[in-house]
Amino acid sequence: MKSQRLLPIVLLVIACSALLTWQAGRYAHDWSMIQLKSEGEDRLLQVISQFRSALGEYQYLPFLISQNREVKSLLLSPAPDKIAEVSRYLEQTNLVAGSTALFILDTRGRAQAFSHWREQQDFYLISHAETPYFEQARKGQQGVYAVLPDAASGGAFYLSAPVYNHSRFAGAATVRIDLQLLQPELPQNENFIISQHGKVLLASDERWALNPLDEVLQPLQQESLGDDTVVDIRMLEDGRKVLVQSVLLDDLRWEISVISSIEGVQRIGRTARLYSLGGCIAFSLLLLLLRERQLKNISRLETREVLERNEANQRNIINTAHVGLISLNGAGEIQFINPMAMKLFGVSMPRVLGLSIEQLIAADAGHGPLRKNLARIGSSGFAPITALETVGVRSDQTAFPMLFSIKQMEQQPEAIYLVTVIDITPRKRLERALQQANDQLEEKVLDRTQALKEAQDELVQAEKMAALGRMSSAVVHELNQPLTAMRTYISICRHLLAQRNAGQESVVNDNDPLDQNLDLINSLTDRMAQLTRQLKIFAYKKPEQLTAVDPVSVLDQSLQLFRERFENDGIKLDYQRPDQAFSIAGDNARVEQIFVNLIKNACDAMASVASKEHKLHISITAPEESAAYIRIRIADTGPGIENQDFGHLFEPFFTTKSMGDGLGLGLSIVKSIVTDLQGEVRASNSQTGGACFEVRLLKYQHDDLTVQAEQSA
Repeated sequence: MKSQRLLPIVLLVIACSALLTWQAGRYAHDWSMIQLKSEGEDRLLQVISQFRSALGEYQYLPFLISQNREVKSLLLSPAPDKIAEVSRYLEQTNLVAGSTALFILDTRGRAQAFSHWREQQDFYLISHAETPYFEQARKGQQGVYAVLPDAASGGAFYLSAPVYNHSRFAGAATVRIDLQLLQPELPQNENFIISQHGKVLLASDERWALNPLDEVLQPLQQESLGDDTVVDIRMLEDGRKVLVQSVLLDDLRWEISVISSIEGVQRIGRTARLYSLGGCIAFSLLLLLLRERQLKNISRLETREVLERNEANQRNIINTAHVGLISLNGAGEIQFINPMAMKLFGVSMPRVLGLSIEQLIAADAGHGPLRKNLARIGSSGFAPITALETVGVRSDQTAFPMLFSIKQMEQQPEAIYLVTVIDITPRKRLERALQQANDQLEEKVLDRTQALKEAQDELVQAEKMAALGRMSSAVVHELNQPLTAMRTYISICRHLLAQRNAGQESVVNDNDPLDQNLDLINSLTDRMAQLTRQLKIFAYKKPEQLTAVDPVSVLDQSLQLFRERFENDGIKLDYQRPDQAFSIAGDNARVEQIFVNLIKNACDAMASVASKEHKLHISITAPEESAAYIRIRIADTGPGIENQDFGHLFEPFFTTKSMGDGLGLGLSIVKSIVTDLQGEVRASNSQTGGACFEVRLLKYQHDDLTVQAEQSA
């Protein structure tokens, strides 16, 4: 009841602790994330400022070049000497400014002067008419355009300015700046990424350059903070979670992102949760301590009342018990004896107090170990005794049989031993009478059991013989006539085939398919005749003489019969044919009957399971020189064998198939044949989930014929 009253309080404390812990962790996480976001915004402004500053170092160049007189003169009247003069000017200016390249374009977008005119003469053949920076200059704008990096180049940044002659567009002055030139000007101690159209242009980590942005910063989640802002949480390639803050530059259409690790945020959240949980646990323990102190005070009062009631109940139980109870001190002297014990021994309480317990046991009881153990009372060598039959002595010196038990009482300030005594005189009298009756009955039961067993064995064998005899007679009678007719038709077909071939000029071909089919039909009829003989062998237990049989060859013949069924049912055969030649003791027909029945059962079992890739596992283990048996395993991937069916698998007419699909004689015939061949057959469920049958057949030796002859005799 106390635990039931305490359970709601404990659940409430746990729920409040969990809620407070979650809320504290959430608040600490939001607070630290807001601080991290604020710091990231400052860092983002710094990166943008330095990026703008890096670009500003080159923005004056197009305007400076467009104001040069020689440049305007070249665009108005191109001449070789002017081209050379302007190109040298561009070359010097490029070296001083630290840009990548400077060139002058005419109104058609063709280069008229180039800072690298000494190395790249083919640059004059390239048209810039359709480039964005030329179109912007044609419109009178300051051209700004970035070329994304690819496999051929690392990307570049183009600045252009128009060149006018009396308000008429005469050409464009263009500056090219490789993106690598901007890298040293950007912050080296910040994690940043500059991207365009989802592709990384510049990054603090050079490994990120030229990669898609979503591969470098994999999208993870959008997180709402306590100040109603949403931050973008992404994951790096190494699995670290980071905060990404980005700004899109309107003029360049470039996106600048700053990356901040959130490991510190997560650590602060975990620390806050741990501190909150620790505080809740401490507060809960304090409440439990106060509650426990109150319960202990209540428990003391209840325990005192229970002890008083128990003592009264114990005294009542001891005085009214139907067994004798005696208490001993550490010296083995009697300290208390209940009324039943006084009645058994015919004594009174004052008379036995202080006596040794050994005086109540007959001296000729014949239990030396009992007296040795009683002598060890009060020492560490004492061992409890339970329900030991011995002999007690009454006050008038008469003896009676009793059950004697003694054990040391636990949790006592002084050693106290409790003795239990039960008078078993009526039981001994009944045991003697029952023993005499049992001896007589046992003799009669043994005689009757032996007679019934012999009669039952004879009856079972007779019923089996009669049933299988009738069945085999019916099968032989029904099959012999069609078999005889089939042989007759085969002979007629052979005769007609011979007449047809005799009327033709061509010589008879031994490989004629029709002749081969007739041979196959003839062999099948012979095999059916052998099957009928097997039924007779099984019914009358008259095995033929054992000979040497090649199990691998017989298995090959059996598998030929099922090849078409394997293809139709989609069954894959897993069979590694042994290379070693060996033989078993038996005959071809009965060994083939074993294989055919087991393979047919496996195919039927797998056919009952739909939508599953089935495989038939067959293995023949080549025997060692010292081995006496050959093991053959046939396993399928069907539904397996139910536990309750293992004891009936090899019984005649037992089958798990539906009515009309089987008679239940296949495994019974296999069991009978294997037993006749002095072998064993076992059934189990394989690891693949289907059934597995293992057959152990005797390895053929020259002495097998002698053994078989002796057994037949």
